[in-house]
Amino acid sequence: MKNIYEHGGNFYDIGSKVDFILDFSANINPLGIPLGVKSLLHRHLDDLVFYPDPKNRLLTTTLAQYWKIKDENILVGNGSTELIYLVFNAFRENKVTIVAPSFTEYERAAKISNCKLQFIFLEENKYFCLDPTFIKITDILLICNPNNPTGNFIISKWQNLLDIPAKKIFIDEAFMDFVPTKKTYTFIPLAANSKKIIVFRTFTKFFALAGLRVGYLVAHKSIIKTLKKYQIPWNVNVLAQKVAAQCLKETLFIQRSKKLIEKERKFLYERLCQIKGLKPYFSVTNFLLVKITKKHLSSTKLKEKLLKKGILIRDCSNFRGLDNSFIRLAVRKHKENLKLIKALEECI
Repeated sequence: MKNIYEHGGNFYDIGSKVDFILDFSANINPLGIPLGVKSLLHRHLDDLVFYPDPKNRLLTTTLAQYWKIKDENILVGNGSTELIYLVFNAFRENKVTIVAPSFTEYERAAKISNCKLQFIFLEENKYFCLDPTFIKITDILLICNPNNPTGNFIISKWQNLLDIPAKKIFIDEAFMDFVPTKKTYTFIPLAANSKKIIVFRTFTKFFALAGLRVGYLVAHKSIIKTLKKYQIPWNVNVLAQKVAAQCLKETLFIQRSKKLIEKERKFLYERLCQIKGLKPYFSVTNFLLVKITKKHLSSTKLKEKLLKKGILIRDCSNFRGLDNSFIRLAVRKHKENLKLIKALEECI
């Protein structure tokens, strides 16, 4: 039976099965950690003898200045996943609606808080876009935008977003940083002024800090005040606070990353379209959802074949709303993408 909470990027389960792995299963910036961040880490290693600032003041103020909002609208966490669990623990609403397929930790966090779950399933024949008329009365509506694993915007600048029949709307923007005009699409300005919207962001994907764990959420000051009562002290380590603040200043890295991802995503999409037996879907992020159309070839089987060639992909069969005909591929550097295409051509 599939573990619905299994994620990509899990080298630890692979162990010594293969000598070398190109990881296309985790949607991490292929450029890796910014050089300015690496330099900062070396300079501040001795700071590990100190407790971190429990109020995360440096990072909170830096984020507030970056988004042109107030410090009181920001809460920093040990990755956005910790914050997702935190809001469910703090509010403990009865009915939660999750748009699927999407990040499976939403479901687990809601279940731990004894919420009643219902799902809205995005339809493949409608390009995995969300029809707002399908949304029924609920306490919490949870949306990932751009969505993981479909890679598309499932919502845009809805004028009537606040009219949706939900007490609160959680919007996970983990992949928004890869969008060239992210400030056009983000709901952060709305969240800062509304008691209904909470937006989650992370440094994991774009700044390749998966192992350091740092993220934040933006919400009305009254929501932030409530959440702080449930947050554990020293939840973000001293290096993570400094590193995340530095990331927002890495302008050249940000520009270079967006340019690379846009170019390589287009290349990968076009090459995948040429492989008979595969159907990629349009994406605005650093990954592509791909449907296997070849008969008698499942996502699990294809993953096994590619692993033998030193390539790890994301089997999407454990996402609610998808089956074993879907895989997810991260966008990496050109030479690596070429190796992926060659391996796929040999396995399909």
